[in-house]
Amino acid sequence: MPSKNPSISRKKPARVKSKVARKVGSSPSSKVPSPAVTSKPPIPDSKPGNLPAYEFLGHLPDSYGTKKLFLTPRDPHILFAYWDLSPEQYQGAASAAHDGKVFLEVYVPNEGRVQQIHIWDCHKNWYLQVNRPDTNFVAQLGFYRPDGSFEVLARSTEVRTPRDSLSPNTDARFVTIPFHVPFRELYDLIVSLMQTGEGIAETLARLQRNNYPLPFQARVPRDLTPEESDELIEYLGDEEVRRRMVGSFEITEILRKRFETLLSSGQWTSSSGAWVTSVSSPFGASFGRERGFHMHVNAELIIYGGTSPDAKVRIDGHDITLSKDGTFSYHFVFPDGQFHVPIDATSADGAETRNALLSFLRMTQLEGDVRKTGQPPLNEPIGRKK
Repeated sequence: MPSKNPSISRKKPARVKSKVARKVGSSPSSKVPSPAVTSKPPIPDSKPGNLPAYEFLGHLPDSYGTKKLFLTPRDPHILFAYWDLSPEQYQGAASAAHDGKVFLEVYVPNEGRVQQIHIWDCHKNWYLQVNRPDTNFVAQLGFYRPDGSFEVLARSTEVRTPRDSLSPNTDARFVTIPFHVPFRELYDLIVSLMQTGEGIAETLARLQRNNYPLPFQARVPRDLTPEESDELIEYLGDEEVRRRMVGSFEITEILRKRFETLLSSGQWTSSSGAWVTSVSSPFGASFGRERGFHMHVNAELIIYGGTSPDAKVRIDGHDITLSKDGTFSYHFVFPDGQFHVPIDATSADGAETRNALLSFLRMTQLEGDVRKTGQPPLNEPIGRKK
């Protein structure tokens, strides 16, 4: 049984203290003198009220009241605006307005207002779908006075939406750099031919364009004529890119699939750098030579939309992968027939659902020599009703 002797109970704390002291300080056999023990301030409690002033600087305010308005393009079709307006500033503006409203307005300089949004004091930002690529915009916050004049609280800087078409810059140049040749050896090979300010790649590109004899095979495609470039851009999807309003990844996939199909069909081949086309191409293209009168037609169907990025979307029972911003698209062939395509979106917690039913009917009538326009590999149609 444990002893109830008070003297034994008083010795226990001394033994514990001695062990702690030996663990923290040096051992008894150490010749290095132990440093003097100094008292340390207690570790403050984790509660903000007990933290020292330099540890807790307070909570961030909902607004700094700077009355600043920022405007930036999200993509060629959508602008994003956000502003810093305190509740007191908003209430003061609403009280001075003849109708008690504060507005966010978007203008095209030298053209006029394109959108006006009534905002509340709880609003701090807004997405604006302007559908105006390659256009300058400016936004302002304000209210209408009783005399009809508009009092500006904040104005953004002027911004420009990006283009939704391929870049007109055609200055790109291609060069073959052999991996089996060390850079030092490559430099020694062409250093005497380098022009002022040129790098190795620029010199190699110039030499290869001029068919300079090099100790390795270099294949550089010739530049397309302006007419060939326009036809290529138009055929490879410029109009489809404009129509779909999808992200750069989806656009790249569309062009990649189409170009792979063109190559596999033998429509474009290389022969000493010449532009060669096949008149029997299933795509019906007519690059490089004239054809007789003809017609070809076909249809594809693209369903696209958006929801919360963490939601679950199903199209006709098929799970659809969402983009990072919650947008989605489904691209498939569209033959003759009647189609009913249900689309369902379910919130991440499963508490809410949204449903849509899209119906389509294609009935094709052909007269004369009309063929089907060739299509890249696409998904099979969904929702067909028999």
